[in-house]
Amino acid sequence: MEDYYIEGEEKFGKFTTSFYSLFAWRLLKKLYNFALEEFDNITPETILDIGAGPGKLTLMVAKKHKNAKIYAIDPSKYMVEAEKRNFKRENIDCNCLQGSSRELPFENKFDLIYTSLSFHHWKKQEESINYIISRLNVNGYFIIIEYLNEYYNSNILPFKKHSLSRNYSESLNFENCEKTIDTKNNFIALKFKRIK
Repeated sequence: MEDYYIEGEEKFGKFTTSFYSLFAWRLLKKLYNFALEEFDNITPETILDIGAGPGKLTLMVAKKHKNAKIYAIDPSKYMVEAEKRNFKRENIDCNCLQGSSRELPFENKFDLIYTSLSFHHWKKQEESINYIISRLNVNGYFIIIEYLNEYYNSNILPFKKHSLSRNYSESLNFENCEKTIDTKNNFIALKFKRIK
């Protein structure tokens, strides 16, 4: 299997995938609910989760958007294996493959692409956003869900490192896109809508 990580990106192996699959997602329920709220006014036919991990949020999205075709990618082969198991257990179709924010392993374009708690790992963030926007259909959305950096007062908190700042979000602008930023408590959603 190919390695989709680049130098400096956090890798998820067999042990960290098992931990994440069993425990970490339980701590993320509020963030996942925030993400689902952000998708409320969108009726996509094709949805892609980038950095889907074991696919817990992807499953929630699939259940909410029952008529959509669901795709999920992760650079970790172990996460992809976990995604496939979780979708098989729920008897829901999902195209799960290895891939990254720099290399989407599908030919088609998408109505909704999102990433949750993955963006802070990306080493080539602006380049990746530009590429992802090019893979949207017109009127499609790319949404980044993260913890809100400004919410945390201490630099030693784990969420501070794994977060996105409003200031940085405001600095990101791309051609042929409308941008909106939503925050709620300690969460942030950075949205790009492709208009051309």
